[in-house]
Amino acid sequence: MQILKLRYHPILIGGIGCCGLMALLWTACSTEECYDNKNTLPQAGFYMVDDGSISQVSVSGMEVYGIGAPGDSVLSTGSSSVSELYLPLRIDSDMTSYVFKFYLDRSQEPPITVSDTVKFSYSAAPRFVSAACGVSYVYDIEDIRNTGHMIDSVVCVTPQVTNAAVENFRIYIHYEAPAPTDTIPESDENF
Repeated sequence: MQILKLRYHPILIGGIGCCGLMALLWTACSTEECYDNKNTLPQAGFYMVDDGSISQVSVSGMEVYGIGAPGDSVLSTGSSSVSELYLPLRIDSDMTSYVFKFYLDRSQEPPITVSDTVKFSYSAAPRFVSAACGVSYVYDIEDIRNTGHMIDSVVCVTPQVTNAAVENFRIYIHYEAPAPTDTIPESDENF
């Protein structure tokens, strides 16, 4: 019986070994658990009550922006209809306020608008998610106030806001638009 000796080229062995090591490291460092939402972004849906029936609605011509927020805080420009919206809460404060500006008639100059302010009060606490994902924040909603012009009320569906993809707030819009105002609140101290 004859024994056949195979000779392997050193470059081939090195290439196979390197590919095997890379595959091992790729799976060992995988952060698949972090493909899910890591950010705590409360979601709000828009609703209307008509004849005792609650229905989700799409709101058109609504601009939403933060009060006292650093940088660009425009969440909706009013150029498209929205039925839900993410409303980020600040981690450097225990309060976040938004202006909801409704364009009732853009054909006028200046446009006819009605504005509401919504103020969220909460406590924020960091929560360790995992070694791969790091930390996210949990918000315990303590109070929600709104001015009540076009927005009838804001209801907290889940009092603890986490990174779960659920609707946290329901914003109820008046069935009929109120008289227009041109005032845009710059602070929410009055409500």
